[in-house]
Amino acid sequence: MLISAFAFSALISSGTVQAHAGDHRTIAELDAIIKESPVEPSLLVARGALYSRSGQWDKAERDLSLAEALGNKDDVAFEFGQFYYRRGEYQKALGYIDRYISVYPTLPAAFLLRARTASEAEQLDMAIESYHIYFSLSPDPQPGEYLAAARLLASTKPAGINNALALLDMAISKLGLNPQLQRYAMQLELRRDDTEGALDRWYSLKDQLGGTPEWGITLVRVLILADSVDEARLAVQAVKDRLISLRQTPARKAAGETIARLERQLAEVRTNP
Repeated sequence: MLISAFAFSALISSGTVQAHAGDHRTIAELDAIIKESPVEPSLLVARGALYSRSGQWDKAERDLSLAEALGNKDDVAFEFGQFYYRRGEYQKALGYIDRYISVYPTLPAAFLLRARTASEAEQLDMAIESYHIYFSLSPDPQPGEYLAAARLLASTKPAGINNALALLDMAISKLGLNPQLQRYAMQLELRRDDTEGALDRWYSLKDQLGGTPEWGITLVRVLILADSVDEARLAVQAVKDRLISLRQTPARKAAGETIARLERQLAEVRTNP
């Protein structure tokens, strides 16, 4: 069926779903095949997708337009949505994506593309709704996708941060304790002045990150914000001891300078209660 070929092209270009065999063909390989089957829409879509991904706009538009003329316009709509998204023409992209979704309303990749496009177009309600639909449909959302949606939620008022934290916690319950997600959740706790919540989240990463100077430095900073001065001093010493045991690198030298500044800050707290 024509849709299977178009769906494979759409999904591989989105990077979301593994497609059929042959989805790693190069432009040169497709050129040779298209010479033998010049009116096969699925091949034109596949080549147009590759042109689009490499920024060869005129060639991409030519192939996609020809495929649209030869086949089902709805089936080409996803790749046209990708094309205009990459070009920064977000309203045009949304028109094509919505057409595709109206015909194929259960494909996760289409909602992820709409979420990203609507976000760039500053249509936040549409972007947030699309992310939620995507998460409900996709069998394997990635941490970066949850993070993007959480950042979007956190930018909205008045309950944005709370909603973002709820999404992050849902993601963590599904994916497991992920440092990228928990780190951002900790930052959101600080934004709503919940230092206790921030500390709980940061301590939860101790088994994964606790051996790194960066984890200790962040812990010191949060403890200072929480007015836990004595604990902050202990954390400073722990980071210093850790740095001494590690081979010196530019990054670790910078960490040492940071911890020295924090130590001076804590000394001022002691002398100026």
